[in-house]
Amino acid sequence: MKTYDFIVIGGGRASGFAVAAAKAGKTVALIERDRLGGSCPNRGCVPSKLLIGYAEAARRVREARRHHITATLDEVNIEQIFRETNSWSDAVDGRYESRLPESATLYRGAGAFIDDHTVEVSGEKLTAKNIIIATGAQPSPTPFPDLPVWTSNDLFPLKGKVPKSIAIVGGGFIACELANFFEAVGVETHLLVRGERLLPQEDDDIAAIFAEEFAKNVTVHYRTTISDAQYSDDEFQLQLSSDASAELRVDALLYAIGRTPNTSELGLENTSIERTNRGFIPSDQHLQTNVSGVYSVGDVSGRHQLQHAAAYEVNYLRGHLLKGDTKPIDYGFNMPHAVFSDPEVAGVGLTERELKASGKDYVAVTEDWLASARAMSTRLTYPRTKLIVDPATYQILGCHLIGPESSTMLHTVMMLMHLDNDVRHLKNMVHVHPALPEALLAAAVRVIGEIKLYNKS
Repeated sequence: MKTYDFIVIGGGRASGFAVAAAKAGKTVALIERDRLGGSCPNRGCVPSKLLIGYAEAARRVREARRHHITATLDEVNIEQIFRETNSWSDAVDGRYESRLPESATLYRGAGAFIDDHTVEVSGEKLTAKNIIIATGAQPSPTPFPDLPVWTSNDLFPLKGKVPKSIAIVGGGFIACELANFFEAVGVETHLLVRGERLLPQEDDDIAAIFAEEFAKNVTVHYRTTISDAQYSDDEFQLQLSSDASAELRVDALLYAIGRTPNTSELGLENTSIERTNRGFIPSDQHLQTNVSGVYSVGDVSGRHQLQHAAAYEVNYLRGHLLKGDTKPIDYGFNMPHAVFSDPEVAGVGLTERELKASGKDYVAVTEDWLASARAMSTRLTYPRTKLIVDPATYQILGCHLIGPESSTMLHTVMMLMHLDNDVRHLKNMVHVHPALPEALLAAAVRVIGEIKLYNKS
């Protein structure tokens, strides 16, 4: 039995805690069964966003006529695109391992609990007073396990040939981001959506604009499922069940239908650690599970399945466990997010749908970006800002954006909400002219005017 101050199970974002603890003089065991770095740099947000750069370059050429420029897209070397993206993923593990101090012991293998504070890995038993579970999540399994169906895990690194056609199942942000990339670089792309809308978690008004613009590039099949799939001669034959049943033949089939926590092999049945019905390990306001000294962070907790949320939680644990900070974790008003597709979407706070359900008073406006000359220069007419504000306090309850650089623009609103949440500050501050964020100024002016009318009525 080896005793440590900390055991960290999962070498993704939580490896940063292992580094910090080791530098603080603590003994640390870091357990990783696969590649260090976790899903984000290896298979998720980083390589998928690298692909977006190629997609944007291809789209700029294709859409140059919008600016009265004639341009021809002669070739897209998609094989080289994936080679470069693969090279990034291949180097992640080594980069992360090189950051580990000598006082942090890395165990390569799957860790499983023997009891509440004992973990076995590769035949060795480890114990610690404090254990951090950060095993993340993985794509939900596909309904055709015997066929070479992809999930996002199979793209990075891509080991097979690049398809000339692909069907992607799902309507959330992963499905939309990947469909946008493949279509932009010339792959015939079909998005198969079980329901009647894309991005179901977004504000309704923003989601409607997104669906209209997105469908100008990607072929979207709503109310559609795959009733049968066959694979032969390097091709999928898909039988679709929809309003108009049809057959679809494609080179590749990718499912992006959600993620499942990596908890089934943790040996939690040997512990008192509680799980939800879906397998997530909930934690309290100090990120501690129901077992004292055992913490869950990142995707495995089921709280916020976002990389920036996991990073925030790990940073919180540094203060809590290494520096003695006792305050509970505070995420701010709400967890921001973005969808890096075409169009780009970003949001923070509540949607109008959620506020209607809550019965809370609010004023909402949806304003175009045409007050900004920089926005006008894109020659796009769809970009919008939706502001939802409490009429009694002028607090921003939600902000939802669609348009170029929405994820960047959102940070102005996030900072305001974090420091002194009053939409009037957005109106009164100086905005660089004619930068994109002037669109936020126009929305703020309008919502303040609407609030004054609301309060008089």
